[in-house]
Amino acid sequence: MTRTLRTALTGTLIAAGLLAAAALPQPVAAAPLSAEDRADIARVEQYFNDITSMRSSFLQASSTGNVAKGTVWLRRPGRMRFEYDPPSPILITSDGTLITYQDLELKQTNQIPLFSSPLSMLVDDDVKFGDELIVEEVRKESNVLRITVRQRSEPGQGYVTLVFQDRPLSLKQWTIVDAQQVSVKVALLDPEFGVTIANELFRPRDFGKPGDEVGR
Repeated sequence: MTRTLRTALTGTLIAAGLLAAAALPQPVAAAPLSAEDRADIARVEQYFNDITSMRSSFLQASSTGNVAKGTVWLRRPGRMRFEYDPPSPILITSDGTLITYQDLELKQTNQIPLFSSPLSMLVDDDVKFGDELIVEEVRKESNVLRITVRQRSEPGQGYVTLVFQDRPLSLKQWTIVDAQQVSVKVALLDPEFGVTIANELFRPRDFGKPGDEVGR
């Protein structure tokens, strides 16, 4: 059977938290937030808003047993690049407006608006929970802080649980749960912040030009 862009991308993109999953279960009503919860949320908002750029290798693992590695680059506002290591042919880029999904073997491309991705929060111009981003839960244990959020306008896109080292505050991983209750964890292995990233890195591959290496 011929492999299509959708079959090549769906598991990877939902796993990374970048593709909207359809018909997700309705979220359980959020518990009231305590004063301590709100203080932690404010710390996380400030943490994200202080980030200008980041580069990190990552390890992605799902509850179905699939494992992938790669490198992620972020630059606020709006820029992302997820490049998966071989044998995965997937490249994901965001130019601030659109997220572009590409299968480099099939030379196929698909795009969705950046705002429709659950993880657009990582590169928002101003990260602010409580408006578009609804905090479902704040949980602390040992030196770990977990915050589960969803988008108010697109509740069917799923839930993102952000996991931080608490003190000092540092993003370590995120977890996505899809409609089938398949969970996928993306762990940052060696994040570097404030790095210089060329604009070209956030451009998709141009398959119309033989041998073109745009974005590589």
